[in-house]
Amino acid sequence: MHGVPGDLPLQRFVGDALFQVGIGCDGVHFTFGRAGTICAFGLWQLHDDSGTLLDQTQEHGERKCYRIHCILNADVTGFTIDPPRSFSLRFSTGHRLTIVDDTPRYESCTISFTGGPEVII
Repeated sequence: MHGVPGDLPLQRFVGDALFQVGIGCDGVHFTFGRAGTICAFGLWQLHDDSGTLLDQTQEHGERKCYRIHCILNADVTGFTIDPPRSFSLRFSTGHRLTIVDDTPRYESCTISFTGGPEVII
């Protein structure tokens, strides 16, 4: 599927905490305690509560470090959907994680909800 659907069921993440961040060859995997996993293969960005960009997609060879650890164990407090371009999760720390559908030929993201379904963007 190309594009973020307006009815993406992100409410499932609200009240859940980010349990683990996995860095893989294919992208970054955000695993939540109960809701499921978001795997970002394309552009993702992390902003702090003032809107400053803290971290984003970057080639492994060009990166010195990741800064996404600051949202570990933080609860999701809300979300926004900007179809068909992106969606964002807001955290109790004030941070905002945005996943962008920026690769029209390939998957930008998969969301695997605990108990189903899996959404491919």
